[in-house]
Amino acid sequence: MALDAGFVAAVLEGIEGTLDEVIERVENAELKASLDVLNTRVTALRVSIEPPAREPEGNEESEEPIPAEAA
Repeated sequence: MALDAGFVAAVLEGIEGTLDEVIERVENAELKASLDVLNTRVTALRVSIEPPAREPEGNEESEEPIPAEAA
């Protein structure tokens, strides 16, 4: 069974938050640096698979430019 990309992105976002909390509490500088690298990689992966954000409902404005003579 394949997982939805949005679901995977949400799970990765949760992992990012957990890593942030762990990084704040770790005293060992080398471990903290390694965890920071891991967090950066998780963030990059999440961003690469995250579905594009949808515009809120009710915002039906056209993204096409309006010709000057029509304005």
